[in-house]
Amino acid sequence: MSPRAPIGALRHRVTLEAPVDAFDELGGFTRAFASIAQLWARIETQSAGQNFVEQRLEESRRQLVTIRWRSDVTNQMRFDFRGRKLAIRGVADSDERRRFLLCQCEEIT
Repeated sequence: MSPRAPIGALRHRVTLEAPVDAFDELGGFTRAFASIAQLWARIETQSAGQNFVEQRLEESRRQLVTIRWRSDVTNQMRFDFRGRKLAIRGVADSDERRRFLLCQCEEIT
């Protein structure tokens, strides 16, 4: 996102979710996600594709999600956008000015 992009570019409402692990008595765990914050974001589709995974067709989309800079976003988190889950794969502060955070995300359906 350009440093001069209009504020209206962040027009999608997303929920930032963080993983919460619940351990069981057998040493395993169940992962769930808890809502952290509601944010305004810009969502751009970067690519789309199909793969066969375990003998089934899996569609994936790469999205670039731009939000206002936050220090707590990691690649373990995800965004919920209108019921779609966008797993964060990478996070970058492109101009190192702590204005915007670019999140490379993957949506698998």
